[in-house]
Order: sequence, then C-alpha cells, then structure tokens
Amino acid sequence: MKDYFRAAVMHHKNGNWNKAKEIYEHILKSDPDNYLVLQNYGPILSQLKEYKLAKNIFEKCLKINPKDSLLLYNYGKFFHIQKFFDKAIKFYEKSFEIQPKNNLSMYNIGNIYSEKKEFNKSIKYFEKTIKINPSNYLAYNNIGFCYKYLGNLEKAETFFKKSIKKNPKFIEGYVNYSTTLLSQKKFDKGFEAYEWRKSSKIFTDYKSYRKLKDLKTPIWNNPNLDIKGKTILIFTEQGIGDLIQFSRYLFELNDKLGAKVILRLKYNLHHFFNSHGINTISEESEIPKHDFHQHLMSLPGVFYKKNRSFLENKNFINYQENKLEKWKNYFKSFTGLKIGINANSTLRPGATGSLDRFIPIEEFKVLTDIKKINFFIIEKDFDKKKLNLINKNSNVSYFEQLDKKGKPFEDTIGIIKNLDLVITADTSIAHLSATLEKKTWIVLPFICDWRWFRRDKKTIWYKNTTLYRQKKTKNWKDPLQNIYKILKKFNY
Repeated sequence: MKDYFRAAVMHHKNGNWNKAKEIYEHILKSDPDNYLVLQNYGPILSQLKEYKLAKNIFEKCLKINPKDSLLLYNYGKFFHIQKFFDKAIKFYEKSFEIQPKNNLSMYNIGNIYSEKKEFNKSIKYFEKTIKINPSNYLAYNNIGFCYKYLGNLEKAETFFKKSIKKNPKFIEGYVNYSTTLLSQKKFDKGFEAYEWRKSSKIFTDYKSYRKLKDLKTPIWNNPNLDIKGKTILIFTEQGIGDLIQFSRYLFELNDKLGAKVILRLKYNLHHFFNSHGINTISEESEIPKHDFHQHLMSLPGVFYKKNRSFLENKNFINYQENKLEKWKNYFKSFTGLKIGINANSTLRPGATGSLDRFIPIEEFKVLTDIKKINFFIIEKDFDKKKLNLINKNSNVSYFEQLDKKGKPFEDTIGIIKNLDLVITADTSIAHLSATLEKKTWIVLPFICDWRWFRRDKKTIWYKNTTLYRQKKTKNWKDPLQNIYKILKKFNY
C-alpha cells in the first residue's frame, strides 16, 4: 500500500492528476479513513475542479484533525481558486496561527487583496511574508506591483529591483523592472532590462522565436555598426498598435542606414508597407537569407543608445485614394464637427496590455450629449445594443460592416481621414489615427503603458496627439469631463 501511495504522490507532483486520483481512490476503497491519503485527495479533487466532492473530503479531514496547518492551508486554497475570498482568508489565517513559519499563507492573502485591488492591505501581507521568508522573491515582485498600481513608481522600482536581486533568473521581475524604469524615462537601464522579455514564457511571440533552430545570425544591437547593403530581419511582436508605432524605425534602417529590411509580420498588414522599400513575409514563410536580426520593439532602445532621442512619427500607412471616395461621399451629409470615438477593442492573439485601458462605452455619454457634434464609433464588431447608452440625441453613428470586406483597416482608414478628431482609449486605433496625422486625443488609465510615461500631456511619439489621464483607477469621469469642457468651446 505504501508503494501505491508513493506512486500517487509522484503522479500528483508531476501533474498527472487523473492518475493520482485513481490511485488515491483505489487505496480509499479498502481504507476510507486513511488521513494521509485523504489529505492529498482533497487538493487533487480541487485541482480537477470536482469541488463538491473535494469539500466533503476537506470537511471529513477537519473532523479527524482540525489543527493540521497544511490541511487548513489547502482548504484555504480550495476557496481561493473559486474566488471565495473571505473563506480563503479565514483558513489561511487559521493555518498561519498554528504554523507561523508558513509564509505562503500570508503570501496568498496578499495575492487575494491584490486581486481585489486593495493594494495597501496586500502590501502588509507581502511584508509579513518577507519577514518570515526574506528569500521569497515573488513577494518582493508583488509589492512592486502594488506600488505601481498605487501610482508610486519609485517604490515599485525599488521592490522589482529587490525581487531580481533575490533571484537573478526571475525573468518577469526584469520585465516589470524595465517597464517601471521606462515609465520614469530612465531609458538606459530601462531598455537594457526590457530585453529580458525575449526570455519570457508568457508571450507566444518569444516562445516561437526561440524555437527557430535555423536562426543563427547575430542580433543587431550596435547602432554604430555599418549595415549599409546588409539585410536585417525584423520580428514583429505584441500588438498591432506596437507594429504601427514602432515601424518608423524600419524606415530609418532602410532609408538612412542603407540596410535591406525584411519584416516578419504576425498580422495580415502587408499592404501598409507596399511601395516603401520594406519587404514583408508572414510567420508561415521560411526564414530568408539575412545578415542580422532584431525585434521591432528593441529598435527604440538601440537607436536611443546612439542619438539619446526617439524618431519622429512617419505616416507610412498606404491607402488608395479611389478607396476613400465612398467615405468622402458618406460624410458629405454631415454638417459640423465630426469626431470618431473608440472605447475598446478585442485583444488579438499576441497582443498585450491590461483591460483597465478599455473604457466602458457609456462613459462617452458625457460627450455625445453635445447635440451639435457628430460622433462615429470606430470599432469593428461593435455591439449595436450598446448604442442606446450614448445616442440620446441621435448624433452617434456606427458602422456595421466596418472592415468586414477588403483589406484590414481599409474602412477604418477611410473613416479617420474624413474626421476632424479621434478620441480613443489606448488601442491600435490611437496609433493608427496619430500615424495618419489626424488630431488624436488618447484617454489613458491611471497606470498606463510605459510609452505614455507618467504625467505628460503631449507625447514624444506623435506631434498631433494629446493625452488625457485618469486621476485615479476606474475613474473615467475626470478625463472625459475635461474633454467635454474643451469640446463645448469649439466652433461648430
């Protein structure tokens, strides 16, 4: 029987949960009160989401041994994964009372309060974790996360730095550290640490990159190296907005440094680059012959090393004038100011970012209540049922067939070209509009992506763009109220 139990535990540890469950159940048939087996059986049922049976097993174990610290901890986890946070905290606390050296109880309570966005409480529990176990690098990282979302980037930086000092191989800690540095315009160390993202297990972009066995060329990271006439392969990464924003560096490589650029595209946006001297290939294509390679979002850091500055926007997006005719004709029937709005967008595969940056469409009602302005929702697959939330004056339009036919973004480009202004959340539409040199106002969350930095109202990336920021998390009222006051002053 001991051999059976050892085998079950081994399967349990290796993630073979169904096999472990099968063996545990086999033992319990002949020995239904075997506490050692029951103690393991409850957690594995929980992992397999057999919650009703798991609860029965935990309750049975508690009757046998109500002061087992590990049992209480596992029961806390049982409630935790189901998001019954109050019950989870109760059992974590009980476990800690019996075994105060178990830092994981405090650590998990810290995680619960982070999930509830009660960051000050979360910090207290992570601090208790560190006091018990100073080597818990994840607790340092999570304190950094809390301070970041409280808006204290200086303290966030300190704790992210401590996390990687405790574990120099902690990749996500380096990524968190890098974006916090970049948000504070600490570019040298920030871009250096940002390169760790390529070792991340979170993003599929870098997983597939590391699997390219035939990629043996050196990485181009020396801006002083003469690459005239050389071929450089650039990998796109992350979202469409990132592609649009940082493509300006492709033209610097091509036009100024004389390199032949091959862009390996994740998205079907080859038409953006037609006639610009940039060769594009898809991810399904074989890797062509080249001399160097690099990732698109590493280019700002490489060029910054040389020029201590960032490149200006380049309106590189191709569009055909004859395709714009239908949109010119469409907008002729509207008199007065024409404003596009984009509240959110579906996260596409490989895109990154927090849902905190997407704005509930009803928040735009403060703007659409201005009767004399025409508003146009620029969002593919917009839920027309939501139109009633902001269309009191019948001055809001949406496009049911937006980009359903033709090339990606073809309709969107035509629409933006015919507008006076675009007001948008931090989505690809923000970058598309700003790159097309349309007046663009971007509404940002309290904690935004590093590229918008902290307090700037203007942005180094686009001349025609203004940033409106939340003053606190989840409060879209303030930035949109500011926009409302400005729009009310416009001449219609």
